[in-house]
Amino acid sequence: MNEHLKKLIRSHYHDLSGYVSAGMETAKGDEKIFLNANENPYALPGLGSMNRYPEPQPAELLEAYAKTYGVQTDQILATRGADESIKLLTRVFCEPHEDSVLIHPPTFGIYKVDAQSLPVEVLEAPLVEESGAFSLNTEEMIETAKNKKAKMVYICSPNNPTGSSFAHEDILRICTELEGMSAIILDEAYVEFSEKDSLTPKLAEHPNLIILRTLSKAYSLAGARMGVTLCADEKFISFMKEKVSDIYPLPLPSVMAALRALSPESKDDFQNNIQTILSERERMKEEFRTSRLIRKTYLSDANFLLVKMSDNKMDKNIASDFIDFCRLQDLILRDLSGKPDTQGCIRITIGSPKQNDYLIKVMKRFEDKMAEAAA
Repeated sequence: MNEHLKKLIRSHYHDLSGYVSAGMETAKGDEKIFLNANENPYALPGLGSMNRYPEPQPAELLEAYAKTYGVQTDQILATRGADESIKLLTRVFCEPHEDSVLIHPPTFGIYKVDAQSLPVEVLEAPLVEESGAFSLNTEEMIETAKNKKAKMVYICSPNNPTGSSFAHEDILRICTELEGMSAIILDEAYVEFSEKDSLTPKLAEHPNLIILRTLSKAYSLAGARMGVTLCADEKFISFMKEKVSDIYPLPLPSVMAALRALSPESKDDFQNNIQTILSERERMKEEFRTSRLIRKTYLSDANFLLVKMSDNKMDKNIASDFIDFCRLQDLILRDLSGKPDTQGCIRITIGSPKQNDYLIKVMKRFEDKMAEAAA
């Protein structure tokens, strides 16, 4: 394992003997009789081989991931979504009550939640907002990480909830400046929607860089909970599989769904869905630009838009009122208006054209309601 990551791992993990489950001993096969895992030998009708434990890291799945993401199979840890990766990495790097992680608010809230649950300190270097876009405060991130000795630095690009993609040179500079000090966790959950490419080709050049990917967004598998941790260091990935990951992390139906989503047969549907979402994102940006309800629509490189709602004559931001009104119309949006980094803002996922048309109608109904109240 490279020294940049090895020195960051909590010391007791190095001496820990991982649990070897029955499923790890060998792959399932019809030609073999397995009496080693206390499984029920009788499958229920219509459920196939669900009576057998799944392989922890199925070879066929890893091969599909490797082809999709342009890495080697031994550089992949398959997980239950990127969320599980965040939890596992926080646990393996951070010593409770001693270490710290660095985030760039506003960003995905689970980074902070998982860190505080250990607990470890959460350091912040807020994003810089300019002309409707957000960027990393690269200097502050590097200085804070060095001064406070942050074990992990989370970067989400495209970022949730702002939609911003960050400059590759800024991300890679952070990696370089913090080699041997911090693990850089780059969350690329929304990168398929972005004009910028993934940074996976740079993994080999930055030993402290770990990239998270997921099938929940672009591949339409939020319900399957399938994601990966990517690292150029095969020994680190092997370490995570043997000593950190759960013994049976991947349910068989989810594995089958992932293989289908990543197959050549799904490629056209995948690409068409992405293009439709991007086209609808541009349409909705224009709708929001002309709406009296919305003061600002932030630039987005993801499948959602962050908007700041307008103030009414009583100098009251209408975000929460609009959220409540939408809920009564069976339309659910993400209310971020009460958070310090996104005051007055809501996040709107780009839906299907029909769903987006309904949102536009609800917005006009709310505008009419406001006009009546002001009359």
